[in-house]
Amino acid sequence: MKTAGLSLVELLVTLALAAVLLGMALPGFQELAANSRGSAALNQIIGAVNYARSAAVTHHATVTLCPGVDRLCLGRDQWHRGALLFLDRNGNGLLETDDPVLGRLPSLDDGGRIYWRSFRNRGYLQFMARGYTAWQNGSFLYCSVNRSASDARMVILNPQGRIRVARDRNGDGVVEDASGRPVSCPA
Repeated sequence: MKTAGLSLVELLVTLALAAVLLGMALPGFQELAANSRGSAALNQIIGAVNYARSAAVTHHATVTLCPGVDRLCLGRDQWHRGALLFLDRNGNGLLETDDPVLGRLPSLDDGGRIYWRSFRNRGYLQFMARGYTAWQNGSFLYCSVNRSASDARMVILNPQGRIRVARDRNGDGVVEDASGRPVSCPA
């Protein structure tokens, strides 16, 4: 009578091969996950910017997008904690009691950060009733938890409120800003 199965040596060889293959694939999966987190964070920002522009035109009023939680706008580099989009009745960039909140963005739970830099050096972004920014061309930069420039992603906003994704034009693995310079993440 013949028995079917694996010997201990065959099982150990199979497990060793599986461990080697998994070890080779794991860095690729980690890079894919990091890219997905960055893309997801910027896609949320793109959606919020497009919605803010549309809401400003629809309501024929100023709409502000600020980093914030609950009903409180936070400081310039707090976008990772979430964002608020609201109808800014007096256009002062502050969320007041009579300003209705139109939308919210959740916080980033991966340790990444989002930075907003703009022409008029404000910590928030405003759209006027015609769909243009309040002269705030600028960019949103996503930096992963390791602050590596190769993991950084950027979207660029022009004064007319149109947004585009920054690309790696020279093939060095780092996207370039609107001026063609490689992006870098703050320490």
